[in-house]
Amino acid sequence: MAKRLTFEELLGKEFRWPQPGDDPFDVDESGDQAALAENDFTRFVLMFEGYRKSADALVACALDDWREADFLIYPILFLYRHALELNLKYIINVYGHQVGIEPVWNSHNFNVLWPRFLEVLDGFGTDDPDRADQIVGGVIAQFGNVDPGSFSHRYPCDRLGNPIPLVQDRMNLVTLKDVMDGVFGYFNGTDGYLRSLANA
Repeated sequence: MAKRLTFEELLGKEFRWPQPGDDPFDVDESGDQAALAENDFTRFVLMFEGYRKSADALVACALDDWREADFLIYPILFLYRHALELNLKYIINVYGHQVGIEPVWNSHNFNVLWPRFLEVLDGFGTDDPDRADQIVGGVIAQFGNVDPGSFSHRYPCDRLGNPIPLVQDRMNLVTLKDVMDGVFGYFNGTDGYLRSLANA
């Protein structure tokens, strides 16, 4: 208990300290539970929506208390990036087989995923009169440049211990969320459109 008492004395507050029987995966009857979907398709949808919703919630938390922003920006950027990756993989893997496009499970690289996504759209013969494909492709390219391997906002150093350089040192959270709302709206619309074509 010496560590606990030292922390509490230094910081002037109590800590929740580890206790015998602690089990993070224990399911009690309190009702404060979340369900983990057994079906892989359901889990896929819950994951890409969940990462996006988590990023949105962290943006709201940071905007509510700017003292939190510098802590939360890293998970915000990682969560948005991962949601982008999962949205691309979802479209490729759910609709690609109908137009002869192979699924992609083994890459985080947007330079692999975005062209394959466009192949799916081309396979269905979709039009792009408002140039949304180009706009979203530009946003995804920016994320790919800032964080090519999905490491830059998860770790301060690469696998060899070299500091990972950041492309920029400031982010406007309101602009970030607004742009991402548009991108995820695009993915939702694309999903609905391709579903209607696939079911026709």
